[in-house]
Amino acid sequence: MSNASESRQAIPIATDFFCDGHYYVLTSASFGGSGLTPDELANTLASADAAEIETLLSRGVCIPLVFDGDCALDNNTLIVLGDLTEKEEHDWIGRLAWKLNIPCGKFIIQCGGGDAEELAYAISGQPPKPNYQIFQVIEVPPGEYLVEIYAYLASMTVQLSLEEYDENWNLKENDALREWYQSNRPGFDELGYIIRLVPLEVKPPLPSLVPEIGWCGVFELRQPQL
Repeated sequence: MSNASESRQAIPIATDFFCDGHYYVLTSASFGGSGLTPDELANTLASADAAEIETLLSRGVCIPLVFDGDCALDNNTLIVLGDLTEKEEHDWIGRLAWKLNIPCGKFIIQCGGGDAEELAYAISGQPPKPNYQIFQVIEVPPGEYLVEIYAYLASMTVQLSLEEYDENWNLKENDALREWYQSNRPGFDELGYIIRLVPLEVKPPLPSLVPEIGWCGVFELRQPQL
């Protein structure tokens, strides 16, 4: 585990973290103090029922995330406890925010989320299995947190947002927007995402859910008018 006791701590996602899928769950070892079992949480996450997912969100149990491809957060994500640097704040392009209740003081990033056995192992206090690291535990002061996922130019989220269809439904890249980002919000070569946690002061708007999937994946994008 990593201990976060300083005013700002930046913790890279583990080198061996691997998520061969589109889905991640941000949660805590106590599932937000909800009393839910791993089976109950896994079943709710697998249901894709928007009302049930919104209940999990409103209780601060977890933030289920879906991306448009595999391994979106692997090897290019930084977990920040505290303030962003000036460049980190200036250069983000996409943002998704919500809250988590972490009364146990153990923040968890979990690959997948629909498997009860994997959830149970992640909250068990045991280290990840060798050659199969699908979760990471980070110690934080117990409390309720604002959790912000920032996407930078190198991220899957931003790279896919640069693709668009022309009038003949041919996929092409928005070269003008890419060039603007490269000049104005270039980000970092090997950093796609920052997951930032700070004590919750003001609850953000409930994030939009991806239709038919029922998980969070709609980022607010800072795009110029070109």
